[in-house]
Amino acid sequence: MIPPAAMQADLLGAAPSPDGVQRLFFALVPPLPLQERLAAAAAEVERSHPSGGRPGKPDRYHLTLHFLGDFDPLPPSLREAARAAGDAVAPRRFELVFDHAANFAGNGVRWLGGPPSDALQALWGELGEALARRGIRAVRQAFVPHLTIAMGARPLPGPVAIDPVSWPVDGFALVLARPGRPYEILQRWSAA
Repeated sequence: MIPPAAMQADLLGAAPSPDGVQRLFFALVPPLPLQERLAAAAAEVERSHPSGGRPGKPDRYHLTLHFLGDFDPLPPSLREAARAAGDAVAPRRFELVFDHAANFAGNGVRWLGGPPSDALQALWGELGEALARRGIRAVRQAFVPHLTIAMGARPLPGPVAIDPVSWPVDGFALVLARPGRPYEILQRWSAA
């Protein structure tokens, strides 16, 4: 006999995950020493321009490359297709610099950013093409490279200069986020 819960899952689709909504994305994830330098820069911006919002946690700092969506539950086939897309990309080493804080108009997100990076744009484009070849439609918006440092923040008067923070990028990761839990790095791809 089929248990009622299993029958319901068959009739209505997959049952919700015990973890709730799961967010899947590709990102650059800074190592611990860099997290500390970024947190110090964020704290300096907060001292000079109090946000009134929720500061980001340094262990959750990341720069999103491609956001794949929110899922409940996360389809295993999507996870595997995303890994295959990551395998198709050959990351190269490059350097990012964060030299200012800014915010997105109207949504309370305060972030750190820097000058344009051709290498970052190339990685974003190559990964996007690899995802498309595997039938994965990333949530596409204009790519504005940034690292979120506060949510629900008051707007800044304009870009605020910070002491530059250099990030020697040596790869990217597929990340799973679940409410109230640390990020889970599903896989990392390192530059040769």
